[in-house]
Amino acid sequence: MQRVELELINIRSRLEQLERQMRQLAGEEVEISPPTPGIPPDPQRLLAWLRAQGLIREPTPEERRLAEEWDALPEEEKEAHIRLMHSLVLDPPLSQIIIDNRR
Repeated sequence: MQRVELELINIRSRLEQLERQMRQLAGEEVEISPPTPGIPPDPQRLLAWLRAQGLIREPTPEERRLAEEWDALPEEEKEAHIRLMHSLVLDPPLSQIIIDNRR
């Protein structure tokens, strides 16, 4: 079931990108220029450009709920979790797992 959900998220993301491109071609949406190298970008403009490129998307309701749960945790608990995650050693490394799953 999780694979179907991931595929659905992927399809939804691709559809949003295609719809955005159609609006741009129809002149309904202004194309956002990429950030200028060497000049710190405005965060909102950078996020808009990343969305227009299909590199990021709006969080799902589930992701928002999980983020709220994380934000509600005490700082000590967050730091303990971060330390635990930094101490993990994956065997095989994550990069190898990704390569194997792409085959």
